[in-house]
Amino acid sequence: MARQSATKTIIKTITWNKDLKEGASLEGYYIGKEVFEGQFGETTKYLVEAGDTTYGVYGSASLDRQFKNVPEGCYVWVTFDGNVTSKNGRTVKQYSVDYDPELVK
Repeated sequence: MARQSATKTIIKTITWNKDLKEGASLEGYYIGKEVFEGQFGETTKYLVEAGDTTYGVYGSASLDRQFKNVPEGCYVWVTFDGNVTSKNGRTVKQYSVDYDPELVK
C-alpha cells in the first residue's frame, strides 16, 4: 500500500447561502462535499460548480436530508424557500434541491 498524506485539501469556494432572499437559487454540478469541525461542531459544505466558480453551500437539516439523495457529478438546482417554523418552534431555513441524474459531469 502506498503512503498517503493525512492532510485534507480544502477547495476554495464562494459561500452561496449567506444573507439569501426567498427564491434565491443556484444551479450547477454537485462535485462533492467537505466535512470539517466548525465553530458549532461538525459542518458539511456541499460543493457546486457553476461555470468557472465553485460555490460552498453550508449544510442545514433541510440541505443535509436532500443532498444525501444526490449522486456526485449530477446537475443540481438549489433554491432557498424561506424561513419556516420547525416542530419545536425554532425558525429554520428551508431549501429545495432538485437534480438531473442524466446531466453528469
